[in-house]
Order: sequence, then structure tokens, then C-alpha cells
Amino acid sequence: MKSRITALENSEAVVVGGSIAGLLTARVLADHVARVVVVEQDPLPEGPVPRRGVPQSTHVHGLGVRGLRTIEALLPGFTDELTGAGAPLLDLAADLAMRNPYGWAAVFPSGLGFVCAGRPLVEWTVRRMVRSAPNITFREGTRVTGLVGNATAVTGVRVRTRGRPSDDRVPLPADLVVDATGRGSAVDNWLEQLGCTPPPKEIIDPHIGYASRLYRIPEDHRAPWRSCYIQGGPPGPQRSGVLAPVEGGRWIVTLIGSGADRPTTREQDFLPYARGLADPLIAEAIAHAEPLTDISGSHATSNRRRLIRPGARQPGNLLLTGDALCCFNPVYGQGMTAAALGAALLGECLSEPAGLPGLSDRYHRQLTALTSTFWDMAATADNLLPGTEGTPPTRSQRLASRYLGRVQAAGTRDPRVHLAFLEVLHSLRPPSSLFAPRTAIRTLLPRGAGRPVPQARPALTAPGNTSDRLR
Repeated sequence: MKSRITALENSEAVVVGGSIAGLLTARVLADHVARVVVVEQDPLPEGPVPRRGVPQSTHVHGLGVRGLRTIEALLPGFTDELTGAGAPLLDLAADLAMRNPYGWAAVFPSGLGFVCAGRPLVEWTVRRMVRSAPNITFREGTRVTGLVGNATAVTGVRVRTRGRPSDDRVPLPADLVVDATGRGSAVDNWLEQLGCTPPPKEIIDPHIGYASRLYRIPEDHRAPWRSCYIQGGPPGPQRSGVLAPVEGGRWIVTLIGSGADRPTTREQDFLPYARGLADPLIAEAIAHAEPLTDISGSHATSNRRRLIRPGARQPGNLLLTGDALCCFNPVYGQGMTAAALGAALLGECLSEPAGLPGLSDRYHRQLTALTSTFWDMAATADNLLPGTEGTPPTRSQRLASRYLGRVQAAGTRDPRVHLAFLEVLHSLRPPSSLFAPRTAIRTLLPRGAGRPVPQARPALTAPGNTSDRLR
């Protein structure tokens, strides 16, 4: 069977999955190919509401600073759309009360702005902006059941459409297929059907679970912070918690634990679990707030990646992106940023003179290198949790974790060190930047080592502006 690969501008692409990764990929492809079809198994809602295919949508989502900037470059006006819908724009160091195991992080204007928005609003905004491209169409309520082609190239996808069985007789033709179906990707089965060996996987599972709930922000709430993150870890309790404001005058609260100390979805357990964090600040904030939803939970927190080697025997016009290639423990908030960077990378690869030929090798090699930083950060943190299964931590990961603890300790007293940490956390600088001389010297000062540094606890209610807090 011959490949249908043609001149790039005359090509047709199928993106499997209407996730954020799939939507951004479709938008990039629309600038390079004649026609893009997004195949999504869910009916897509006309509004920012959760859908069945995104079970994580009811939990806190962190769109990192670099992720926000990347999506803004792909979809100009994206940030204004979110803030126009009521999503708060916050400063990472001035508006977020952040407690690590060594105390409360320094507070100062960082200039690093990030938007607090619920996942349904983010996805709906992206989808609405992507739909404006005239050469992108959507097949909703349609599931891809396999690929058409051989081990060298695919020529289309087989589909099954809810309520329209006659449509399944004719495959969707494609010169390029992108799998953006996330953690539940069936690409291994698809490849086996074509006579290919699926790529090997690496899995690190910390057995973390979390529970989330939306609250109405009380009208009388006054505090010198707008969002709060309490990180667990020795010498305090392992459990963590996040409180973030989202559109509609609401808080979303996610509680996180591992092993036998994972939070439940029982009504009577949520507030007591929050009181068991290293600081009861979140519990005090929600104690008299009105719950707006039931409690939702998730244990789907393993780190998983497919290792596609250069020259692997698989179709040269089949790409994996987003969580289908590499997914991380969601508690680290890396997924949407990785998805955005993957889409931007695809645009760069398609702009190269080679076009579609050899695209799979080029793209997967570069995307694997790009996501390796996210992987190493998540794996290093998760490998230190008791009960983690999978690839054991390397000596360098153990050393890196020990040094990161020193960085966090120094960040409770030194704004410059905390800023360096935030820039790495939000993918603005590589982790190696933490070893730069000016950061390393400030990190390794005696006060940054050893026992936790005592810090003032941010008040639940306090007058004054945000620049006065946590001094």
C-alpha cells in the first residue's frame, strides 16, 4: 500500500481527541495543511461545563506561565478571553500564599502573571477560538476504532459514530494522523493491528489521590492572599492542599495525599482532612464557605510515557502528542503547558523544508527531549514518596531532590531564590538554572539549610494590600 503523503499544503490531517492538546494541534495544523478533522468521542458542550471524557475537569488545574504565553502566541487574545469571562489574573509571588515544608515562601511582586480558571473554561475558550479556523471541522460523538494503512504509513482512520452506523463504512482519509486521546489512548492496539510493535513504556506510580470541591467565596472574606498552596512533606504531614479562585466568584479546593492517607469523597471527611494539612489556613477559609458541588476524587496520578525510538517500525505519518505520548502526575500542573509546547513544536517541524516525510522521527525526538524536563521533575518528586512503584530514583535524582529542598528553604527568606524556583516550576528556565552561581550561593547560605525556617503565618483576614503580607 502506498502512502498518501502529498505536498503539505494539499494534505488532510485527522486529530484524534478534542482535548486541549488536540485542539491546539489542530490549530497549528490548520496553518500548514488544507483540511483538519478533529474526531472526538464526546458530544462537545456549548459552554464551559465538564464533559465525561475529561475526568480531571473537576479538579484544580494549573496553566503555567510558559503554557499561558505559548497558548497566547497560538491563539492571540486567549488571556483576555479568560479574564473577560471572570478568571482572576494573579501574580505568582504576590498573590499566592505558598507554604513548603520549610515555611511560608517570600512574598513580593514577581511580574509573573498567571490566570486562575477552571479546566472547562480553558478548554471551551480554546475550542471556541479553534473553531474559527475555516479549514477545521469536528466529528463529535465519534470514536476511532483503528487505523487504515500499514507499518510504513497510515491512510486514514476507522470510526464509529453514535447513532450513525452507516458513516462507519467509509474511513476518514488522512495524510497525517495525530493521537491526542490522552491517558486512555488505544494507540498500542492500533499499531498491533498494523503489524507494528507498540513502543515500550515507563511508568512511575506514587499512588497519589486527590479530592476536590467548588465553594462560593464568602462576601465578607478578606485576606492578604488570593490563592493558597500548602505543600506536604517531611518534617510535617505528607498531605497537600490547593485553594484557587476561579471564574464566577468561586474557590476550587483540591486536597492531595498518598497511600493510605489519600482523601475520600465523603462529605464528613473533607474539612477534617483539610485541617490535617501542615497549616489549617485552607480549612479555616472554607469552614464557613458555601459548598457548590459534591466532592469529586481521582487516583489517576501515575507518570507514564511511551519511548518512541528513532527509526522505530511504525507509520511515519502517525504522531502522538499530549498525554498520549507522555503524561505526568496531574498534581504538578504540567499537562497543559506540555500540550501547548508540543503544539508549538509541531508548527516548527512542519515549517521545515522536509515537510511530512520523516516528520514522525523529527517530532517525537524533539518532543521527548522537551518533555524530559517535566518528566524528571515529576519523577524526582514522586520517587521520594513511600510506596511509589516503577523506575527507582537515580543517584542524581536523589541529589537533585536534596538540593531542591535547600532551594525551598532559602526561598522562605530570600525573594531572589524563590523567584528562581518559580521560574523553573513554570518552565521559564531549565532546572539547571538553580545551580547558577548567584542562586547557588544564596541557597547554600547556612540559614537555608537544615531545620525549617520559622515564618509568619498569613492571616485569614487582614486589612491592607498584598504587598504587606508575610513580612
